[in-house]
Amino acid sequence: MVRVLTDSDVEILVDGVCEVLEKQGFCCENHDILHAFQQAGAQVDLDQQVARFPDPLIREFAESVRAEDKSTWCDQLSPDNREIIYSGYHPYAPNEEFRAPRLPYMFHNLSTYYYDDDTRTRRLGNHDDFINLVKLGDVLHPDDGVGHILNLAGDTPAPIEPLEAALVLLEHANKPRGVYVHDIRQIEYLEEIEEIFEITDPHWHWMANICPSSPLKLDRLAAERYVHMLKTGIHPAKLAAMPVAGVNMPVTSAGSIVIIAAEFMVLWFAARLLQSKKIPLTGMPILGTMDLATADVSFTAFDAAIRRFAICDFIRSWAGVQLAPGPGEWTPTKEPGMYCTLEKAYFAMMAAAFTGVHPEVGVGHIDAGLSISPVQFLLDTEFTDSLKQLEKPSITREDLGLDAILDVGFGLREDHMTTDHTINHMRSAVWMPECWRRTSWSPETEADLLKQTRRKVKELQSQYEKPTGRDDQLAAARRVIDRAKCELIQN
Repeated sequence: MVRVLTDSDVEILVDGVCEVLEKQGFCCENHDILHAFQQAGAQVDLDQQVARFPDPLIREFAESVRAEDKSTWCDQLSPDNREIIYSGYHPYAPNEEFRAPRLPYMFHNLSTYYYDDDTRTRRLGNHDDFINLVKLGDVLHPDDGVGHILNLAGDTPAPIEPLEAALVLLEHANKPRGVYVHDIRQIEYLEEIEEIFEITDPHWHWMANICPSSPLKLDRLAAERYVHMLKTGIHPAKLAAMPVAGVNMPVTSAGSIVIIAAEFMVLWFAARLLQSKKIPLTGMPILGTMDLATADVSFTAFDAAIRRFAICDFIRSWAGVQLAPGPGEWTPTKEPGMYCTLEKAYFAMMAAAFTGVHPEVGVGHIDAGLSISPVQFLLDTEFTDSLKQLEKPSITREDLGLDAILDVGFGLREDHMTTDHTINHMRSAVWMPECWRRTSWSPETEADLLKQTRRKVKELQSQYEKPTGRDDQLAAARRVIDRAKCELIQN
Protein backbone atom coordinates (compact mmCIF):
# COMPACT_ATOMS: atom_id res chain seq x y z
CA MET A 1 0.00 0.00 0.00
CA VAL A 2 1.30 3.47 -0.93
CA ARG A 3 0.55 6.50 1.23
CA VAL A 4 -0.48 9.59 -0.74
CA LEU A 5 -0.73 12.13 2.07
CA THR A 6 1.43 13.16 5.02
CA ASP A 7 0.10 13.71 8.54
CA SER A 8 0.39 17.45 7.92
CA ASP A 9 -1.70 17.12 4.75
CA VAL A 10 -4.38 15.28 6.70
CA GLU A 11 -4.57 18.04 9.32
CA ILE A 12 -5.02 20.72 6.66
CA LEU A 13 -7.73 18.68 4.92
CA VAL A 14 -9.60 17.98 8.17
CA ASP A 15 -9.67 21.71 8.87
CA GLY A 16 -10.97 22.31 5.35
CA VAL A 17 -13.77 19.73 5.58
CA CYS A 18 -14.91 21.03 8.97
CA GLU A 19 -14.85 24.65 7.81
CA VAL A 20 -16.90 23.86 4.70
CA LEU A 21 -19.52 21.93 6.67
CA GLU A 22 -19.71 24.67 9.29
CA LYS A 23 -19.94 27.65 6.94
CA GLN A 24 -21.53 26.22 3.78
CA GLY A 25 -23.22 23.14 5.19
CA PHE A 26 -24.99 20.36 3.34
CA CYS A 27 -28.22 20.64 1.34
CA CYS A 28 -30.53 17.66 1.76
CA GLU A 29 -34.05 17.33 0.37
CA ASN A 30 -35.26 15.02 3.14
CA HIS A 31 -36.93 15.92 6.43
CA ASP A 32 -35.89 12.71 8.23
CA ILE A 33 -32.21 13.38 7.64
CA LEU A 34 -32.45 17.10 8.43
CA HIS A 35 -34.38 16.43 11.64
CA ALA A 36 -31.75 13.88 12.72
CA PHE A 37 -29.00 16.43 12.04
CA GLN A 38 -30.88 19.04 14.06
CA GLN A 39 -31.37 16.69 16.99
CA ALA A 40 -27.63 15.92 16.92
CA GLY A 41 -26.65 19.58 17.21
CA ALA A 42 -26.49 20.87 13.64
CA GLN A 43 -27.98 24.23 12.72
CA VAL A 44 -30.78 23.40 10.28
CA ASP A 45 -32.72 25.73 8.00
CA LEU A 46 -35.74 23.63 7.07
CA ASP A 47 -36.96 26.13 4.47
CA GLN A 48 -33.64 26.10 2.62
CA GLN A 49 -33.09 22.40 3.46
CA VAL A 50 -29.55 23.13 4.62
CA ALA A 51 -27.74 21.78 7.68
CA ARG A 52 -24.60 23.42 9.04
CA PHE A 53 -22.40 21.53 11.44
CA PRO A 54 -20.36 23.02 14.29
CA ASP A 55 -16.69 22.15 13.86
CA PRO A 56 -16.47 19.95 17.00
CA LEU A 57 -19.51 17.89 15.92
CA ILE A 58 -17.80 16.55 12.78
CA ARG A 59 -14.47 16.01 14.53
CA GLU A 60 -16.15 14.05 17.32
CA PHE A 61 -18.05 11.95 14.80
CA ALA A 62 -14.84 11.12 12.92
CA GLU A 63 -13.17 10.06 16.16
CA SER A 64 -16.14 7.90 17.14
CA VAL A 65 -16.10 6.12 13.78
CA ARG A 66 -12.35 5.66 14.03
CA ALA A 67 -12.85 3.91 17.38
CA GLU A 68 -15.46 1.47 16.05
CA ASP A 69 -14.64 -2.22 15.71
CA LYS A 70 -14.77 -2.85 11.98
CA SER A 71 -13.79 -6.51 12.16
CA THR A 72 -17.45 -7.57 11.92
CA TRP A 73 -18.35 -5.39 8.95
CA CYS A 74 -17.58 -8.00 6.30
CA ASP A 75 -19.82 -10.57 8.00
CA GLN A 76 -22.70 -8.08 7.95
CA LEU A 77 -22.54 -7.69 4.18
CA SER A 78 -24.30 -9.79 1.58
CA PRO A 79 -21.86 -11.55 -0.77
CA ASP A 80 -22.48 -9.04 -3.57
CA ASN A 81 -21.96 -6.11 -1.20
CA ARG A 82 -18.50 -7.48 -0.45
CA GLU A 83 -17.51 -6.79 -4.05
CA ILE A 84 -15.78 -3.46 -4.63
CA ILE A 85 -17.75 -2.72 -7.78
CA TYR A 86 -21.12 -3.11 -6.05
CA SER A 87 -20.47 -1.30 -2.77
CA GLY A 88 -16.96 0.09 -2.52
CA TYR A 89 -16.20 -2.23 0.40
CA HIS A 90 -12.48 -2.51 1.09
CA PRO A 91 -11.29 -5.43 3.28
CA TYR A 92 -9.85 -4.49 6.64
CA ALA A 93 -7.50 -7.47 6.60
CA PRO A 94 -6.16 -7.73 3.03
CA ASN A 95 -4.52 -10.96 1.90
CA GLU A 96 -0.75 -11.03 2.16
CA GLU A 97 -0.68 -13.02 -1.08
CA PHE A 98 -2.01 -11.73 -4.38
CA ARG A 99 -5.52 -12.91 -5.19
CA ALA A 100 -7.03 -12.48 -8.62
CA PRO A 101 -10.34 -10.60 -8.50
CA ARG A 102 -13.58 -12.48 -8.91
CA LEU A 103 -14.60 -13.21 -12.48
CA PRO A 104 -17.14 -10.68 -13.75
CA TYR A 105 -20.79 -11.62 -13.76
CA MET A 106 -23.84 -9.84 -15.10
CA PHE A 107 -25.30 -8.60 -11.85
CA HIS A 108 -26.36 -4.94 -11.80
CA ASN A 109 -24.04 -3.51 -14.45
CA LEU A 110 -26.92 -1.24 -15.57
CA SER A 111 -25.63 0.47 -18.69
CA THR A 112 -27.87 2.96 -20.45
CA TYR A 113 -26.81 1.91 -23.95
CA TYR A 114 -26.31 -1.42 -25.66
CA TYR A 115 -23.34 -1.67 -28.02
CA ASP A 116 -24.16 -3.80 -31.05
CA ASP A 117 -20.88 -5.57 -31.80
CA ASP A 118 -22.00 -6.64 -35.27
CA THR A 119 -22.90 -3.15 -36.51
CA ARG A 120 -20.49 -1.26 -34.21
CA THR A 121 -23.29 1.08 -33.17
CA ARG A 122 -24.94 1.80 -29.85
CA ARG A 123 -28.58 2.32 -28.93
CA LEU A 124 -30.63 2.91 -25.82
CA GLY A 125 -31.29 -0.33 -23.99
CA ASN A 126 -34.44 -2.24 -24.90
CA HIS A 127 -36.11 -5.56 -24.12
CA ASP A 128 -34.55 -7.50 -27.01
CA ASP A 129 -31.02 -6.40 -26.18
CA PHE A 130 -31.59 -7.18 -22.52
CA ILE A 131 -32.74 -10.69 -23.43
CA ASN A 132 -29.62 -11.24 -25.55
CA LEU A 133 -27.45 -10.27 -22.58
CA VAL A 134 -29.44 -12.56 -20.30
CA LYS A 135 -28.81 -15.47 -22.67
CA LEU A 136 -25.07 -14.79 -22.62
CA GLY A 137 -24.85 -14.48 -18.85
CA ASP A 138 -27.08 -17.50 -18.27
CA VAL A 139 -24.66 -19.73 -20.17
CA LEU A 140 -21.38 -18.05 -19.23
CA HIS A 141 -21.89 -17.98 -15.45
CA PRO A 142 -25.01 -20.00 -14.55
CA ASP A 143 -24.17 -20.24 -10.84
CA ASP A 144 -23.96 -16.45 -10.45
CA GLY A 145 -27.23 -15.79 -12.26
CA VAL A 146 -28.13 -12.63 -14.15
CA GLY A 147 -29.30 -9.27 -12.85
CA HIS A 148 -30.17 -5.80 -14.09
CA ILE A 149 -27.50 -5.48 -16.78
CA LEU A 150 -29.19 -2.95 -19.02
CA ASN A 151 -31.46 0.02 -18.44
CA LEU A 152 -34.53 -0.35 -20.67
CA ALA A 153 -34.51 3.37 -21.41
CA GLY A 154 -35.19 2.82 -25.10
CA ASP A 155 -38.68 1.34 -24.78
CA THR A 156 -39.83 1.63 -21.15
CA PRO A 157 -41.00 4.59 -19.03
CA ALA A 158 -38.63 5.27 -16.13
CA PRO A 159 -41.19 4.83 -13.31
CA ILE A 160 -41.75 1.16 -14.20
CA GLU A 161 -38.37 0.32 -15.73
CA PRO A 162 -37.16 -1.93 -12.87
CA LEU A 163 -40.50 -3.77 -12.92
CA GLU A 164 -40.23 -4.51 -16.63
CA ALA A 165 -36.61 -5.53 -16.16
CA ALA A 166 -37.70 -7.89 -13.39
CA LEU A 167 -40.24 -9.49 -15.71
CA VAL A 168 -37.58 -10.03 -18.38
CA LEU A 169 -35.32 -11.72 -15.87
CA LEU A 170 -38.07 -13.86 -14.40
CA GLU A 171 -39.09 -15.05 -17.85
CA HIS A 172 -35.68 -15.56 -19.41
CA ALA A 173 -33.05 -16.07 -16.69
CA ASN A 174 -32.66 -19.48 -15.10
CA LYS A 175 -31.31 -17.73 -12.00
CA PRO A 176 -32.76 -14.18 -11.93
CA ARG A 177 -30.79 -12.03 -9.49
CA GLY A 178 -33.06 -9.01 -9.16
CA VAL A 179 -33.17 -5.40 -10.26
CA TYR A 180 -31.84 -1.98 -9.41
CA VAL A 181 -34.30 0.28 -7.57
CA HIS A 182 -34.46 3.88 -8.83
CA ASP A 183 -37.36 5.13 -6.70
CA ILE A 184 -38.56 3.70 -3.38
CA ARG A 185 -42.15 3.79 -4.71
CA GLN A 186 -41.16 0.89 -6.97
CA ILE A 187 -40.30 -1.34 -4.02
CA GLU A 188 -43.83 -2.35 -3.00
CA TYR A 189 -44.55 -3.62 -6.53
CA LEU A 190 -41.25 -5.47 -6.67
CA GLU A 191 -42.02 -7.08 -3.32
CA GLU A 192 -45.36 -8.28 -4.72
CA ILE A 193 -43.55 -9.81 -7.68
CA GLU A 194 -41.01 -11.41 -5.37
CA GLU A 195 -43.84 -12.93 -3.33
CA ILE A 196 -45.44 -14.35 -6.48
CA PHE A 197 -42.16 -16.08 -7.36
CA GLU A 198 -41.42 -17.03 -3.73
CA ILE A 199 -38.20 -15.01 -3.76
CA THR A 200 -36.89 -14.55 -0.22
CA ASP A 201 -33.62 -12.72 -0.92
CA PRO A 202 -34.04 -9.28 0.74
CA HIS A 203 -31.50 -7.84 -1.70
CA TRP A 204 -33.41 -8.93 -4.82
CA HIS A 205 -34.64 -5.35 -5.17
CA TRP A 206 -31.12 -3.97 -5.10
CA MET A 207 -30.17 -0.74 -3.38
CA ALA A 208 -27.14 0.73 -5.10
CA ASN A 209 -24.60 3.25 -3.81
CA ILE A 210 -26.09 6.66 -3.05
CA CYS A 211 -24.48 9.42 -5.08
CA PRO A 212 -24.68 13.04 -3.85
CA SER A 213 -25.34 15.78 -6.38
CA SER A 214 -22.02 17.52 -5.91
CA PRO A 215 -21.24 19.95 -4.54
CA LEU A 216 -22.71 19.17 -1.12
CA LYS A 217 -26.28 18.19 -2.05
CA LEU A 218 -28.52 15.14 -1.85
CA ASP A 219 -31.65 15.28 -3.98
CA ARG A 220 -35.06 13.99 -2.93
CA LEU A 221 -35.09 10.63 -4.70
CA ALA A 222 -31.55 9.73 -3.65
CA ALA A 223 -32.28 10.81 -0.08
CA GLU A 224 -35.42 8.68 0.04
CA ARG A 225 -33.46 5.65 -1.15
CA TYR A 226 -30.76 6.34 1.43
CA VAL A 227 -33.22 6.64 4.32
CA HIS A 228 -34.90 3.40 3.21
CA MET A 229 -31.52 1.63 3.07
CA LEU A 230 -30.57 2.85 6.51
CA LYS A 231 -33.85 2.04 8.22
CA THR A 232 -33.92 -1.55 6.98
CA GLY A 233 -30.62 -2.18 8.73
CA ILE A 234 -29.54 -4.83 6.20
CA HIS A 235 -27.61 -2.59 3.80
CA PRO A 236 -24.29 -0.85 4.30
CA ALA A 237 -24.29 2.93 4.24
CA LYS A 238 -22.74 2.84 0.79
CA LEU A 239 -21.95 5.98 -1.14
CA ALA A 240 -20.42 6.99 -4.44
CA ALA A 241 -19.26 10.28 -5.88
CA MET A 242 -18.84 11.18 -9.54
CA PRO A 243 -18.12 14.93 -9.69
CA VAL A 244 -15.66 16.42 -12.17
CA ALA A 245 -12.72 18.49 -11.00
CA GLY A 246 -13.07 22.11 -12.08
CA VAL A 247 -16.79 21.68 -12.80
CA ASN A 248 -18.72 20.76 -9.66
CA MET A 249 -15.76 20.75 -7.30
CA PRO A 250 -12.43 22.62 -7.19
CA VAL A 251 -9.92 21.74 -9.87
CA THR A 252 -7.14 20.97 -7.37
CA SER A 253 -6.62 17.62 -5.70
CA ALA A 254 -6.95 19.23 -2.26
CA GLY A 255 -10.24 20.92 -3.14
CA SER A 256 -11.60 17.70 -4.64
CA ILE A 257 -10.76 15.80 -1.47
CA VAL A 258 -12.54 18.37 0.71
CA ILE A 259 -15.81 18.23 -1.24
CA ILE A 260 -16.08 14.45 -1.50
CA ALA A 261 -14.88 13.81 2.05
CA ALA A 262 -17.41 16.35 3.37
CA GLU A 263 -20.23 14.62 1.47
CA PHE A 264 -19.23 11.16 2.66
CA MET A 265 -18.70 12.16 6.29
CA VAL A 266 -22.01 13.98 6.62
CA LEU A 267 -23.97 11.12 5.02
CA TRP A 268 -22.25 8.53 7.20
CA PHE A 269 -23.17 10.77 10.15
CA ALA A 270 -26.78 10.45 9.02
CA ALA A 271 -26.35 6.67 8.95
CA ARG A 272 -25.29 6.58 12.58
CA LEU A 273 -28.17 8.87 13.56
CA LEU A 274 -30.93 7.02 11.70
CA GLN A 275 -29.81 3.44 12.34
CA SER A 276 -28.75 2.26 15.79
CA LYS A 277 -26.96 -0.77 14.34
CA LYS A 278 -23.35 -0.07 13.44
CA ILE A 279 -23.88 -0.93 9.78
CA PRO A 280 -20.75 -0.88 7.60
CA LEU A 281 -19.72 2.43 6.04
CA THR A 282 -18.53 2.07 2.45
CA GLY A 283 -18.03 4.23 -0.60
CA MET A 284 -16.34 4.80 -3.94
CA PRO A 285 -14.91 8.19 -4.94
CA ILE A 286 -15.25 7.82 -8.72
CA LEU A 287 -14.44 11.41 -9.61
CA GLY A 288 -13.34 12.61 -13.02
CA THR A 289 -11.07 15.17 -14.62
CA MET A 290 -11.63 17.06 -17.85
CA ASP A 291 -9.45 17.44 -20.91
CA LEU A 292 -9.27 21.22 -21.21
CA ALA A 293 -8.75 20.96 -24.97
CA THR A 294 -11.80 18.78 -25.75
CA ALA A 295 -13.96 18.91 -22.58
CA ASP A 296 -13.92 15.09 -22.53
CA VAL A 297 -14.10 13.64 -19.02
CA SER A 298 -12.07 10.67 -17.79
CA PHE A 299 -12.54 8.85 -14.50
CA THR A 300 -9.30 6.88 -14.85
CA ALA A 301 -6.76 9.39 -16.18
CA PHE A 302 -3.69 9.84 -13.98
CA ASP A 303 -4.92 13.14 -12.54
CA ALA A 304 -8.29 11.56 -11.73
CA ALA A 305 -6.64 8.46 -10.29
CA ILE A 306 -4.46 10.32 -7.81
CA ARG A 307 -7.47 12.24 -6.52
CA ARG A 308 -9.37 9.00 -6.02
CA PHE A 309 -6.47 7.38 -4.20
CA ALA A 310 -5.89 10.50 -2.10
CA ILE A 311 -9.51 10.58 -0.92
CA CYS A 312 -9.24 6.94 0.18
CA ASP A 313 -5.99 7.70 1.99
CA PHE A 314 -7.44 10.78 3.70
CA ILE A 315 -10.61 9.13 5.01
CA ARG A 316 -8.64 6.08 6.15
CA SER A 317 -6.20 8.35 8.00
CA TRP A 318 -8.87 10.57 9.55
CA ALA A 319 -11.86 8.32 10.30
CA GLY A 320 -10.37 4.84 9.97
CA VAL A 321 -12.80 3.87 7.20
CA GLN A 322 -11.32 1.89 4.33
CA LEU A 323 -12.59 3.01 0.93
CA ALA A 324 -12.03 1.44 -2.46
CA PRO A 325 -11.32 3.86 -5.32
CA GLY A 326 -13.46 1.59 -7.48
CA PRO A 327 -12.86 -1.16 -10.03
CA GLY A 328 -10.86 -0.81 -13.22
CA GLU A 329 -14.13 0.04 -14.95
CA TRP A 330 -15.47 3.25 -16.46
CA THR A 331 -12.58 4.08 -18.75
CA PRO A 332 -13.30 6.44 -21.67
CA THR A 333 -12.64 4.03 -24.57
CA LYS A 334 -15.73 3.99 -26.78
CA GLU A 335 -15.23 0.71 -28.67
CA PRO A 336 -14.58 -2.81 -27.41
CA GLY A 337 -11.19 -4.41 -27.77
CA MET A 338 -7.90 -5.26 -26.14
CA TYR A 339 -7.06 -1.62 -25.46
CA CYS A 340 -10.27 -1.10 -23.51
CA THR A 341 -9.54 -4.05 -21.22
CA LEU A 342 -5.90 -3.06 -20.77
CA GLU A 343 -6.96 0.47 -19.85
CA LYS A 344 -9.19 -0.98 -17.13
CA ALA A 345 -6.45 -3.35 -16.01
CA TYR A 346 -3.98 -0.49 -15.68
CA PHE A 347 -6.27 1.49 -13.38
CA ALA A 348 -7.02 -1.64 -11.35
CA MET A 349 -3.29 -2.26 -11.01
CA MET A 350 -2.73 1.31 -9.79
CA ALA A 351 -5.57 0.89 -7.30
CA ALA A 352 -3.93 -2.29 -6.01
CA ALA A 353 -0.62 -0.49 -5.56
CA PHE A 354 -2.16 2.41 -3.64
CA THR A 355 -4.70 0.46 -1.54
CA GLY A 356 -3.30 -3.06 -1.20
CA VAL A 357 -6.34 -4.75 -2.77
CA HIS A 358 -6.72 -5.57 -6.48
CA PRO A 359 -10.26 -4.63 -7.56
CA GLU A 360 -12.33 -6.09 -10.36
CA VAL A 361 -10.99 -5.31 -13.84
CA GLY A 362 -14.19 -4.86 -15.82
CA VAL A 363 -17.73 -6.02 -16.47
CA GLY A 364 -18.13 -5.31 -20.17
CA HIS A 365 -18.57 -1.55 -20.08
CA ILE A 366 -17.26 0.89 -22.65
CA ASP A 367 -17.59 4.67 -22.88
CA ALA A 368 -17.17 5.29 -19.12
CA GLY A 369 -19.94 2.84 -18.29
CA LEU A 370 -22.60 4.32 -20.55
CA SER A 371 -22.63 1.26 -22.82
CA ILE A 372 -22.24 -2.48 -22.42
CA SER A 373 -20.78 -4.73 -25.11
CA PRO A 374 -21.10 -8.54 -25.09
CA VAL A 375 -17.70 -8.78 -26.77
CA GLN A 376 -16.12 -6.52 -24.18
CA PHE A 377 -17.68 -8.59 -21.41
CA LEU A 378 -16.00 -11.73 -22.75
CA LEU A 379 -12.66 -9.96 -23.13
CA ASP A 380 -12.86 -8.60 -19.58
CA THR A 381 -13.79 -12.05 -18.30
CA GLU A 382 -10.93 -13.84 -20.00
CA PHE A 383 -8.40 -11.21 -18.96
CA THR A 384 -9.57 -11.38 -15.34
CA ASP A 385 -9.22 -15.15 -15.44
CA SER A 386 -5.64 -14.72 -16.68
CA LEU A 387 -4.72 -12.87 -13.48
CA LYS A 388 -4.81 -16.21 -11.68
CA GLN A 389 -1.40 -16.72 -13.31
CA LEU A 390 -0.08 -14.08 -10.89
CA GLU A 391 -1.23 -15.95 -7.79
CA LYS A 392 1.22 -18.00 -5.74
CA PRO A 393 2.41 -20.86 -7.96
CA SER A 394 2.01 -24.47 -6.95
CA ILE A 395 5.25 -25.83 -5.49
CA THR A 396 5.15 -29.60 -4.91
CA ARG A 397 7.55 -32.45 -5.47
CA GLU A 398 5.57 -33.39 -8.58
CA ASP A 399 5.72 -29.81 -9.87
CA LEU A 400 9.52 -29.87 -9.78
CA GLY A 401 9.67 -32.34 -12.67
CA LEU A 402 12.91 -33.86 -11.43
CA ASP A 403 12.57 -37.00 -13.56
CA ALA A 404 12.14 -34.84 -16.66
CA ILE A 405 15.09 -32.66 -15.68
CA LEU A 406 17.30 -35.73 -15.33
CA ASP A 407 16.00 -37.32 -18.55
CA VAL A 408 16.63 -34.19 -20.62
CA GLY A 409 19.97 -33.65 -18.95
CA PHE A 410 21.95 -31.02 -20.82
CA GLY A 411 19.46 -30.96 -23.69
CA LEU A 412 21.85 -32.51 -26.17
CA ARG A 413 19.42 -35.15 -27.46
CA GLU A 414 15.97 -33.80 -26.51
CA ASP A 415 14.25 -30.90 -24.80
CA HIS A 416 11.27 -30.55 -22.47
CA MET A 417 8.71 -30.19 -25.27
CA THR A 418 8.08 -33.94 -25.48
CA THR A 419 8.36 -35.01 -21.85
CA ASP A 420 5.37 -36.47 -20.03
CA HIS A 421 5.79 -33.79 -17.37
CA THR A 422 5.28 -31.01 -19.92
CA ILE A 423 2.33 -32.77 -21.56
CA ASN A 424 0.64 -33.40 -18.21
CA HIS A 425 1.09 -29.85 -16.91
CA MET A 426 0.94 -27.78 -20.08
CA ARG A 427 -2.63 -26.53 -19.77
CA SER A 428 -2.44 -25.75 -16.08
CA ALA A 429 1.00 -24.15 -16.13
CA VAL A 430 0.69 -21.91 -19.19
CA TRP A 431 -1.78 -19.16 -20.03
CA MET A 432 -3.84 -20.42 -22.98
CA PRO A 433 -6.51 -17.81 -23.75
CA GLU A 434 -9.35 -18.62 -26.09
CA CYS A 435 -10.08 -15.12 -27.39
CA TRP A 436 -7.07 -13.05 -26.35
CA ARG A 437 -3.83 -13.24 -28.31
CA ARG A 438 -0.37 -13.88 -26.92
CA THR A 439 1.18 -12.50 -30.09
CA SER A 440 2.27 -8.89 -30.47
CA TRP A 441 -0.51 -6.40 -31.16
CA SER A 442 -1.33 -5.31 -34.70
CA PRO A 443 -4.48 -4.06 -36.42
CA GLU A 444 -4.82 -7.50 -37.98
CA THR A 445 -4.60 -9.41 -34.69
CA GLU A 446 -7.08 -6.99 -33.10
CA ALA A 447 -9.56 -7.45 -35.95
CA ASP A 448 -9.18 -11.23 -35.74
CA LEU A 449 -9.67 -11.14 -31.97
CA LEU A 450 -12.90 -9.15 -32.27
CA LYS A 451 -14.18 -11.44 -35.01
CA GLN A 452 -13.48 -14.57 -32.98
CA THR A 453 -14.98 -13.06 -29.82
CA ARG A 454 -18.18 -12.11 -31.68
CA ARG A 455 -18.35 -15.70 -32.87
CA LYS A 456 -17.83 -16.92 -29.30
CA VAL A 457 -20.68 -14.70 -28.04
CA LYS A 458 -23.05 -16.24 -30.58
CA GLU A 459 -21.84 -19.75 -29.75
CA LEU A 460 -22.58 -19.23 -26.06
CA GLN A 461 -25.98 -17.68 -26.74
CA SER A 462 -26.89 -20.64 -28.95
CA GLN A 463 -26.48 -22.94 -25.92
CA TYR A 464 -29.09 -21.01 -23.91
CA GLU A 465 -32.22 -22.83 -22.77
CA LYS A 466 -35.17 -20.77 -21.64
CA PRO A 467 -36.66 -21.74 -18.26
CA THR A 468 -40.14 -23.25 -18.27
CA GLY A 469 -43.04 -23.64 -15.88
CA ARG A 470 -43.41 -20.00 -14.91
CA ASP A 471 -46.36 -18.95 -17.08
CA ASP A 472 -48.90 -18.49 -14.27
CA GLN A 473 -46.44 -16.55 -12.14
CA LEU A 474 -45.46 -14.35 -15.08
CA ALA A 475 -49.10 -13.57 -15.79
CA ALA A 476 -49.62 -12.56 -12.15
CA ALA A 477 -46.49 -10.41 -12.24
CA ARG A 478 -47.73 -8.73 -15.43
CA ARG A 479 -50.92 -7.75 -13.62
CA VAL A 480 -48.84 -6.11 -10.90
CA ILE A 481 -46.93 -4.14 -13.52
CA ASP A 482 -50.14 -3.09 -15.28
CA ARG A 483 -51.38 -1.69 -11.99
CA ALA A 484 -48.05 0.04 -11.41
CA LYS A 485 -48.31 1.70 -14.83
CA CYS A 486 -51.50 3.43 -13.75
CA GLU A 487 -50.31 4.32 -10.27
CA LEU A 488 -46.68 5.27 -10.88
CA ILE A 489 -46.75 6.86 -14.32
CA GLN A 490 -49.85 8.95 -13.65
CA ASN A 491 -48.38 10.14 -10.36
